[in-house]
Amino acid sequence: MKRHVGITLLAFAGVVISGQVLAKKDYEDYSRSELRAMAEQSRKSVEETDGWQTDKVAVDEGAIKGAWSPVPFQPRYFDYPPEKLKAKWGELTRAIRVPFPSADYLQERIERFPLLKEELGPDFDGDYEALSQQILHTWRLFFRGDFRDAKDYGAQLGAFGKLPAYLAQSIQALYLTESREKKLDMLQDVANQIADYVDVLKEMKEEPRFKEDYMVLRLGYAFAIGRLAEEATPLEALRKNYLFKVSNALDDAVDIDPDHPVALAMQAAKDANIIRVVGKLLGRLTFGARLSRVEDGFAASFQQVDDLAIVHYEYANSLIYVNRNRDIYRAFDQFNTAIGIHPKSAMEALDSMYAAKRFKEIQDYYLNYKQSFRSFERERREYMEVKDENLYNVLKPPFLVSEYIKRKEEGHEFSMVD
Repeated sequence: MKRHVGITLLAFAGVVISGQVLAKKDYEDYSRSELRAMAEQSRKSVEETDGWQTDKVAVDEGAIKGAWSPVPFQPRYFDYPPEKLKAKWGELTRAIRVPFPSADYLQERIERFPLLKEELGPDFDGDYEALSQQILHTWRLFFRGDFRDAKDYGAQLGAFGKLPAYLAQSIQALYLTESREKKLDMLQDVANQIADYVDVLKEMKEEPRFKEDYMVLRLGYAFAIGRLAEEATPLEALRKNYLFKVSNALDDAVDIDPDHPVALAMQAAKDANIIRVVGKLLGRLTFGARLSRVEDGFAASFQQVDDLAIVHYEYANSLIYVNRNRDIYRAFDQFNTAIGIHPKSAMEALDSMYAAKRFKEIQDYYLNYKQSFRSFERERREYMEVKDENLYNVLKPPFLVSEYIKRKEEGHEFSMVD
C-alpha cells in the first residue's frame, strides 16, 4: 500500500526538475541554495493558511476502523471513577492543561460558537450537565487505556468529546499500531479532524478567555504533524511542508502561553529535529532553529513539570540530534529518568515503555554501530519501509541496528524477531 500524503509538491524557484529526476534525488544531492529555495516556497505555502492544514488529506479508512491492539497492562490500574477523576484532573492533565469540561464551561463555548452547537445535532436538548458527564466518561476511558472505546464514544460528542477521542487515536497510533502505514494514516486523520475547526480556532485565538481551548488543539495538531515529520526523509519533510507547519504551530503556542510545559518542550524538540534534518546553518537561517533554545526550552519545561516521561525522552533524543558525541551519556541519564517515572495514566505508562525501548536502540547504536547517526537513521527508516513496521510500537522488540546489518550481510530477510 502506497501512501499519498503530499499536499502540494514544491515548485523549485528557478529550477525546473522533472518528477522522475526529483524522485531519484536525495536530500544530500541538492545545493544549499536549492534547499533554501525549497524551504522558502514551503514557508509561503504554510503562511497562506496561518500554519493550519485546511484541506483533508486522503487516508485509508480501513486502517482507522480496523482492530486496535489493547494496552499491555490492566486498564484498571489507571481507572478514575467520576469523583476521583475530578479531584485528580489537574494532575492527570498537567502536561497539556486541558480545562475541566464542566457544564458551565461547555455551555459558554458551545453557545458562543455556532459550529460547536450545530455539530451536536438537532436532538441536543441543551442539557450541558449530561454532556459534561459523557465527555468526562470519554476522558476516563482515555486515561485508563481503553483507546478504542474512547475514540468511538467521544467522536459522537462534538468538539469537546473529540478531544480525548482523537488524543486516544494519536496514542494508539504511536505506541500500539504494528504497521507504519497504518500509524501514519491514523495520525493524518487526527490532523484532518482538527482542520474542521480552523475557523473556530482562529476566533478563539482572538478572545483571551478561550486561550486554553486554542492551545490544546494547536498542540494536538503540532503533535500529529510532528510525528508524521519524524517518519519522513529530510526531503519529504520539506516537500510536504511538515517543518514549517510544526514550527509555526509551536511558535504560536509558546507566544500565547510562554509557561506551557509541553509547548516549551515541543518547541525545543522541534528545533533539535530541524537541526537533525537540515543541519545547524540552514536550520538557523531558514527555519529559525536555535541550539540555545534546545537547552533553554527543556530547562523551562522542567521548571513547570519535571515528571513527564515523554519530555525526558524527547530531551534525550534532542541531545543526540544536536551533539551526540558530547552528550550521549546525558541522553542516557534522561532515558533512565523517563523509564523510572511512576505513570499516572495509560498514556504516561506507554511513554515510559517507549523510553525503555528507545534507550536500548540508542545503546546498541552507540556501542556496536560504527557509522554516522544519519546512517543509523537511514537504516532504521529502510527497515520500517521494507517491513511496514512501526518501531514506536512498545509491543515489539527494539530495533538493534547492529543485528539488522548483520542479518542483511548474511542474506536473511528483514526481521528483528526471527
